Amino acid sequence: MISNEMTGYFLAIRAIGRHHRVEIEQARFEKIQSAWANLCNVLDLEESWDAVIQNYLDLEKGMLDAAARHMILSIFDYHNFQDIRLQFAVKLANLLSSCRAYLDHTPRNLNSLEPRRGETGAFRLATNREYDQRFGYRFMEALRNYSQHGGLPLHGASYGTRRREGEDEGMLQFSVATHVLVDKLRGNKSFKQSVLENVTEEKLPAEPLVRAYIEGVSCVHMELRNLLHERVARWMKVIRDAIATFSEGSPDGNILGLCAMQLGEKNQWIQSVPLVEDMLQRLEILQKRNRSLEWLTRSFVSNAPRPAIR
Repeated sequence: MISNEMTGYFLAIRAIGRHHRVEIEQARFEKIQSAWANLCNVLDLEESWDAVIQNYLDLEKGMLDAAARHMILSIFDYHNFQDIRLQFAVKLANLLSSCRAYLDHTPRNLNSLEPRRGETGAFRLATNREYDQRFGYRFMEALRNYSQHGGLPLHGASYGTRRREGEDEGMLQFSVATHVLVDKLRGNKSFKQSVLENVTEEKLPAEPLVRAYIEGVSCVHMELRNLLHERVARWMKVIRDAIATFSEGSPDGNILGLCAMQLGEKNQWIQSVPLVEDMLQRLEILQKRNRSLEWLTRSFVSNAPRPAIR
């Protein structure tokens, strides 16, 4: 417990023993408290988006692994095709569930920000815009509901082999693709039927639809991140200024366990707010790592040999 009985608001190490502390005004404590709570909500948003990215990356890596196995191994029986279909159905179901969680949780996090600045309304407008503009977004939203209540989200998988044209003419390209059977969705109450109104194909390739969906959700998240950018910077400054204020007078520079706290009689901790630089850095790392995917539908990954460097 902190020695030397005092009541009020302080920056101090929350630990037993004698430690350096700095008295602060109540208004500053409340500002620190609000900034920290807001940053925790923003971190929740970024971690929820990171879960989407990790599940999408897992799906893409699975496709590349299956294509490599197709090139190297001779496994073309019925059970192998069904295993591939099931493997990607599970990965896609995980991805769609994480997208749904992100879309459902985000308004709650935004509504917890103080003061509110209309971000929740902007988020809903952005999701509605992407839904209206992208068939892949609408289809995957409906497929997510189907996968939860009607069946697995993929109905088939196939291997492909073709000769490349142009500079690499003569080289064989191996690939794997998955698809959804439209007839299995028509009339199924678990799938929103209006999404299929203009669909004439018997089956739809899944990968382009998935990419369009993730691209759309990415556009929503980047718009939200831009809306919050200035406020997040101010909240981070509040926390870092508090850490700097404490560090300037600290004899050993230790900030492990640093908090902004309210002390009552007999040095009783009434409330405290952790001041953790690592958390701020984690938020910055997630934002830097998970950049915009607005180019996703126009990109693909290939392990085709590149020209030798001379």
